[in-house]
Amino acid sequence: MFFKFSLGQFYRHTYSLLCGQSSHPHPWHFQWLSTLYLHRRLSRLLPDYGGRVLDVGCGDKPYQTWFGDVSEYVGLDVVPGPKVDIVITQGEQWAVPDSSYDVLLSTQVIEHVDSLEFALEQMSRVAKTGGVVILSFPFLYNLHGAPHDFRRLTHYGAANLLPGYEILHLEPQGGIGSTLVILFLNWIDTALSKNAITRVLKGLLMPFFIALSFLLNLLGLMLDSLDQTESFYSNVLLVARKQ
Repeated sequence: MFFKFSLGQFYRHTYSLLCGQSSHPHPWHFQWLSTLYLHRRLSRLLPDYGGRVLDVGCGDKPYQTWFGDVSEYVGLDVVPGPKVDIVITQGEQWAVPDSSYDVLLSTQVIEHVDSLEFALEQMSRVAKTGGVVILSFPFLYNLHGAPHDFRRLTHYGAANLLPGYEILHLEPQGGIGSTLVILFLNWIDTALSKNAITRVLKGLLMPFFIALSFLLNLLGLMLDSLDQTESFYSNVLLVARKQ
């Protein structure tokens, strides 16, 4: 047990040093394409927003510094953490006053919410009139966070998430290249994490996996530039204003 834990810990630490964190990866990280298009768009969008911000499913608040003039930044999550200000229980009303936030941000979270309708009702309740809700979530992506992985939505489904809201921005992100590369590299990482023998092999193959990830990430970008179908995207971004 100790060997398994220490080996996994050493691998993750070494991989993070070489490739960055999954929230801010380098181009040779196997999940680089998973966040590339989302980060590009958010880096342009978020500086235009500020005031009181509620980060729903905040984790380590990776986007806090990306916003403009923020008067208060509050993190809400179902799991306690050093940067989580409000811990909630799924299915229970949030301990947040009505109409209290100018911006609600929730990235790569709603696929893990068992009662999505209730969560969206809570977001709408705490958003001010004229406030903005920013949501992102995967479409073509592998199972993750099991068993708490409940749904995938197209950008057509996203348009119906917040009835009565004005849609400011709706974007399917990625294409056939990045989608195939993301799935393939995630499959390798998952397959090599299944048991002790494959985990040892995974550690030994790290340099080759890093090189392969870099080459495939570049190839994925090239294929995306050729894909005009708008049907094989991996992610969706929605920005909507409460009326």
